[in-house]
Amino acid sequence: MSKVAQLKQDLKQLPTGYGLMSLTWTPTPAPQEQAWSAMQRVIELAQAIGAKAFFNVGEFYGPDYSNLKLVKSFFEAKPELRSHVIISCKGGFDVAAFKPNGKYEAVVASVENCIKHLGTHLEIFEVARLDKSLGGVYPRESFEAMASLVDRGVIDGISLSEVNKEEIAAIHKDWAKYLVCVEIELSMFSTDILHDGTASLCNELGLIIVAYSPLGRGLLTGSITRDSSFKAGDFRSIQKRFNDDSLQHNLALTEFLKKEIVDQRPESNPISLPQVALGWIKALNGREYSNTHIMPIPSGSSMKKVEENFDDSKTNLTETEFAKITDFLKDFKVVGGRYESN
Repeated sequence: MSKVAQLKQDLKQLPTGYGLMSLTWTPTPAPQEQAWSAMQRVIELAQAIGAKAFFNVGEFYGPDYSNLKLVKSFFEAKPELRSHVIISCKGGFDVAAFKPNGKYEAVVASVENCIKHLGTHLEIFEVARLDKSLGGVYPRESFEAMASLVDRGVIDGISLSEVNKEEIAAIHKDWAKYLVCVEIELSMFSTDILHDGTASLCNELGLIIVAYSPLGRGLLTGSITRDSSFKAGDFRSIQKRFNDDSLQHNLALTEFLKKEIVDQRPESNPISLPQVALGWIKALNGREYSNTHIMPIPSGSSMKKVEENFDDSKTNLTETEFAKITDFLKDFKVVGGRYESN
């Protein structure tokens, strides 16, 4: 079995992956010991179901490669856990210019830099965004670079990131044997890929879907209310989806979930809003998407959040609950695009 095939097989066994961005790319990063405890608990919960954990990290997730250095220090302290984790890393992005750099040499340098600061082998690499300045449906030299690194054993496989259906099809046609997964946004507030053919194409091609922002950037956690405001510097403060009028409309979905799902559960089998959000995504598997595996990657900067988000036994929805949510979403229209500004 090729390394790419093995990675796909391993990821299909894991219900929930771990997004580490919020551990470091925040005004107040989690203290190291707190982050380590959360990371270890994610691994333990994966081990409990006979799976490997999935760590989604980034070269630019914080100043001075702090995200990668956190992972490095963790595995230096707990080397026995490294073999139980698949690491996927984003790079190929010029933070100073805030744009992708997909040139061959830049991609190779980015991978080498990520491995240097991780201090360990890197299973999966992804350019954070396709470099459209290089022309074509996709930047071919970016994939020539990554494929050469797979061939040399530097990385094991490639993930796509923030791509559309046409780009996935073109890249898969040329580089299928190197591709493991596609990282793209999916939540009840961002269901685009379920309607524009992207998820169906991934299912057809057998590519794992890594669903980022599964909690709708906080909208599905219960922490954002009709009275919420966002501080300057908070990305959400400039997003139309979170401005006053839009927020009042959009929270109708959250309030529906609270009233019709969370509050209807018996005390013996409780479920929280984040668990409903994650359970809905995972419930898509095995229905019309049987040849892919949709894996949400919530964050979790504390043991409490990890226990809530990563214990798969707590996120199961009944068929009635799933149908009720699906029916509501058919008529509910979110105000504000995924990256639409005010």
